[in-house]
Amino acid sequence: MKLIGVETLRIDDVLHKASRAQSLAAETSAAAEVIGILGVTYNTDNYGVRVLLSGLVQSLASTIKSPGFRLLDYGPEPVLWRERTTDGQHDLQLINLRFSWRLHLPNNIARLLVLAWVSRLLPASYRSRLLNRNPWLRQILLAKVHLSLAGGDSFSDIYGLRRFFYVALPQILVLALGRPLVLLPQTYGPFKSAVARAVARFVFRRASLIYSRDAEGVATVCKLLREDDPKVRRSPDLGFSMEPEPVEETVSEQMDELRRAGPVVGFNISSLLYMGGYSGDNMFQLREDYPALVNNIMEMLAKELGVCVVLVPHVFGDPESEECEMKLFRRVAPRWREQYPGQIVLFDQVFNHRQIKSLIGLCDLFIGSRMHACIAAASQSIPTVGLAYSGKFSGVLNAVKEGVTVVDLRFADSASVIATIRSAFLSRDHARKQLQNIMPGLKVATGEVFRSRDFQVLLVGMKGSCP
Repeated sequence: MKLIGVETLRIDDVLHKASRAQSLAAETSAAAEVIGILGVTYNTDNYGVRVLLSGLVQSLASTIKSPGFRLLDYGPEPVLWRERTTDGQHDLQLINLRFSWRLHLPNNIARLLVLAWVSRLLPASYRSRLLNRNPWLRQILLAKVHLSLAGGDSFSDIYGLRRFFYVALPQILVLALGRPLVLLPQTYGPFKSAVARAVARFVFRRASLIYSRDAEGVATVCKLLREDDPKVRRSPDLGFSMEPEPVEETVSEQMDELRRAGPVVGFNISSLLYMGGYSGDNMFQLREDYPALVNNIMEMLAKELGVCVVLVPHVFGDPESEECEMKLFRRVAPRWREQYPGQIVLFDQVFNHRQIKSLIGLCDLFIGSRMHACIAAASQSIPTVGLAYSGKFSGVLNAVKEGVTVVDLRFADSASVIATIRSAFLSRDHARKQLQNIMPGLKVATGEVFRSRDFQVLLVGMKGSCP
């Protein structure tokens, strides 16, 4: 497969050196369409979130002429990211909200919500004047439509109510300002508390379009709405559309050398699962002890199958962060290298999210506990085994149907996991051919959201000014 070179430049200093007022006053007059994006950012160690944002930018740039972007998310400073896609260079400016008890801050989300709701009681001329005095609200009103991804799986109270409101409040702010909101393909729910269900129902009823990346999400939304609504639809995860960026030549040459010597299996191990979840006590209720299961998989790959295993992180970050998978690999790799000399490879360097996809694409089989690492493999026609800790894996990866196998670690024992991986390895050539047949159509389908008549009507129908 030919890798398309797409350079991603993150240039935070451009806006860090400027004043906040100047940064937020900047307008993209040359852009034909200004689009707001909620719930995803490049300022995260979790590459799954970065993948969603890059996939979204790629899809929009391929379907809309000269789009301009505003990221509506939290942060202490306005930041500008510059991404190069196959359709050119795109600037993404952060409208930095604050999620804080410091209510005096002019960009505090609670303060902005009060302003938005109070303005609805005023005559149109006074309302416009009040809202446009605030540079953050003015930037939100500039966008013709706002697209929400909520981190892919955070529009739920499974991670607690604080996280739920963290992603829900910007969506409510957009709706309070009378701007159209489109919920892009993501996981919805579970909504365990009555408060979460009420807020989710409020957002679902007022959203212009709702896309789910699995059938269960469609059912969840329709159940809360108490009806089957035609605006609720299913579409593939946007991660399938993100193109890789080539790794350094030394890395690709080493991977080629490894593959000439024999099969290479990429293995993504989740630090989150390794430490027992955020609670540290098997938060996701996995049937087997995850570290022990990983050791069993490694032993089978190295001893029984005799393959070379490349350790692939999908969460980078501060060395002190327990979720940083590179930190985990540095701790466990020496022991595995001693046990299986010459068969364990770790590229101890920082890759961006597009380069990680490129690295995964150089493997013969991929095993992953991070869903978007598995999507990176499948989208490049690499036979994949997903080690799931939630139902989102099956729902999302079922869109592939062939060449990808999902094992739910909440129910599967060690023997069945090992058997599934063994079977996937032995049938990898057939699986690759199946994926090569499926992927072109699946990637095209990710852009149908933005080519649809309903989405185009939203762009044409709005004027990008205060309603």
